[in-house]
Amino acid sequence: MSKGFKAHTDHLAKAAKEAHGHAEKVEHHSSNLDAKTRGKLLGKGKFGMIVQKAVRPIIDSMITDMSKAMARGHRSIGHGLDITRKNIDDAEEQIRKSLKHHRDDPDAPKLKLGDRALGEDDVRDKYKQRVGERVDDLRRQGHGPQRHLDPTDDMLKERLGRPVGPRDQDDNLLKDSDGNFRVSRQDGYVQSEKKVDPVHGPNAKERLGDDAYMDAENPSKRHKCDSFSTGFKEDQGEAFMYADEHARGRIDGDRTRIPNSNRHEVVFSPEDAWGPGDHRDKFRGFYIDPDNPVNGDQSINYKPVDFQHAKIKAIYAPDGNGGHKLVTMFPEPVKIFNK
Repeated sequence: MSKGFKAHTDHLAKAAKEAHGHAEKVEHHSSNLDAKTRGKLLGKGKFGMIVQKAVRPIIDSMITDMSKAMARGHRSIGHGLDITRKNIDDAEEQIRKSLKHHRDDPDAPKLKLGDRALGEDDVRDKYKQRVGERVDDLRRQGHGPQRHLDPTDDMLKERLGRPVGPRDQDDNLLKDSDGNFRVSRQDGYVQSEKKVDPVHGPNAKERLGDDAYMDAENPSKRHKCDSFSTGFKEDQGEAFMYADEHARGRIDGDRTRIPNSNRHEVVFSPEDAWGPGDHRDKFRGFYIDPDNPVNGDQSINYKPVDFQHAKIKAIYAPDGNGGHKLVTMFPEPVKIFNK
């Protein structure tokens, strides 16, 4: 009976070294090929015009993206391959259209005057479009983007609510004998109330009044938020998308199942999803300053979250078709760095 397969670490290290060596060669050689040279290499025969005008710009973009991805490391290769696949799809579609336009010209298939050949900028626009479509799909699945990608900084702050404590007839917090605001705390953090659900959208308090404090998905309940209100930066839709893809690959039956529910919780490091490096600049978040929660003018004093050693938490539920839908996903800070 087989005892199973065990990878030898020395062999893996050698293979990784060879792969990175190859990546460096690809990057070096591709950087020495200008667009004209690549066109000559790829555009021979009667299909040269199609290759030069439709395919070459996409191949240029593909080589650039792939060589950079390979040079960055193994976790970026999957990203590069995904870009490559989409680039090839665009190239095939452009060729199909061109051949259709020139099906009656047996000798010289070429792009018709005025036809748009996808260049590098066009390919990147297509890619951004696909990222946007995927994030839209995640919005329909749950509330991940609505609470942790779409909100402005002010909306993230409003989600924290206001400090709990005794107030006067003008709704201002009272002070103790030492002149400090009498604020309730738990585990060292300020307790708060009247938390605005970001799913309601901008200016929720002005539009909805007290209803803004109710959960947008369950209006019978008050919206909840712990001590931290966090999210991905608003321009990080791509990072959000790839974090979701990574988390889906980590869903593993009972190992990730939340007790007494049909949901799964996946917790992982940013490096697991995006490769080595410091990814703190992809996140943002706030909490109420425990030491000085309220300013003299009764405004709330917020502190930015330090995402040192932070994890990403994703929650999934069955989608009814044998798969899973994303309920929510957010960066989870380490408390010791946020006191």
